[in-house]
Amino acid sequence: FESGPAHISMLCSYADFRPGSSQYTWLAADLASINRSRTPWALVVFHTPWYTSNAHHPMSEGAEMRAAMEPLLLSSGVDLVFNGHVHAYERTYPVARGGLSLTHGIPHITIGDGGNREQFATPWLPSQPDWSALREYAYGHGQLALNRTHAVWSWIRNKDPWNPPGPLVGDTAVYTRRAH
Repeated sequence: FESGPAHISMLCSYADFRPGSSQYTWLAADLASINRSRTPWALVVFHTPWYTSNAHHPMSEGAEMRAAMEPLLLSSGVDLVFNGHVHAYERTYPVARGGLSLTHGIPHITIGDGGNREQFATPWLPSQPDWSALREYAYGHGQLALNRTHAVWSWIRNKDPWNPPGPLVGDTAVYTRRAH
């Protein structure tokens, strides 16, 4: 679907995602149909993150889907990926093929921290990977503002445990749309 200057593709982490599957075939056609002059941003959303440094939900949970679909997202010029599943917040630098890729990668944002009865997914891996820009467990929500050339992502803590009583912007990232 489209919203403002963005085309958004929603995927299912728990349905067949292999090349040739209905989901993969649909995604390939969906990404190929984007009119970048009308909707310059391509966003993809699915449940299980491909890149996470959370020890409670390791990267292996999304590894098969990443192996099957990441080449398609990269070749189609997807700009941002959003996930949930991990009850914490983590934003990556641009990543591809399992690691940091500043020139060809896609930033991934895991925002599974809206609040739940199961509490936070802890702990983090002891050493923060070079591709992980920020990771934190606090309840929060995100705001994405887009224009034709730039995106501003903000993550807001619902309640700032370090500075009660109100919300606080815990992270901000500015993205410049790459030429496609």
